[in-house]
Amino acid sequence: MWKESETLLKSSLAKSHSPYYLMSELGSNARKQGRNGEALQWYQQAYEKSDGPATRLQWGSSYLKALVELSPNDSRRIEKTAQSVFNDAAGQSNAFDQRSGRSLQRVGSTLQKWNAGGKHQAVIDHLATQVQGLCSKLPAADPQRATCEGVLKAPAKA
Repeated sequence: MWKESETLLKSSLAKSHSPYYLMSELGSNARKQGRNGEALQWYQQAYEKSDGPATRLQWGSSYLKALVELSPNDSRRIEKTAQSVFNDAAGQSNAFDQRSGRSLQRVGSTLQKWNAGGKHQAVIDHLATQVQGLCSKLPAADPQRATCEGVLKAPAKA
């Protein structure tokens, strides 16, 4: 059944107006079969092919989550992907609002979990500098500013 699914999805890629959906499904199928390297390639392609501001952030968030789950020791690739997502956000006036804001909050949450115990603090600090630059461009009274400033904050300890 996996082979048939893969064949159908691949044959539909060229015809699709939104091939990133199919690429994500191919990634999911590969992941379920333990082919993690292939899964990450499909998730990366899905992010790269995604179109539209909110869509880019959503698919970037999904790709980053897959990277953290399937290749947590690849700090360089994780950092590069997070930087790319934040660069996508930099080009949007409402990146920290609604759907886009939720995607960026997921990016932050994913990175914080990955950094549990401070294992990747240098990467987080570097990314925090990038995010701080984004936040500083937002007016203090803009609700997006609070969302932005919270993206990479560690959750409060109970």
